[in-house]
Amino acid sequence: MPFFIPSWAIGAAVIMIAIQVGRAISWRARNAARGSQASDTEINELRQNLDAMQNRVAELEERVDFAERLLAKQREGDRLGS
Repeated sequence: MPFFIPSWAIGAAVIMIAIQVGRAISWRARNAARGSQASDTEINELRQNLDAMQNRVAELEERVDFAERLLAKQREGDRLGS
């Protein structure tokens, strides 16, 4: 049985990523409002988190593309009567 990622799971992943990005933006806004500078370690941590999330989204995109190709291949076979 081929591996299939349900659309709700992809939606949930996108929502979780949006929440993390929103937290990072609000964190920066709070620090800017206080007039404080973010430390280098905090900035590096945020960059690492963003890179990790971008990698996860890229992996999800690849999995969705693969699943779509499998489904299209299966449907094409059904149409041809094989």
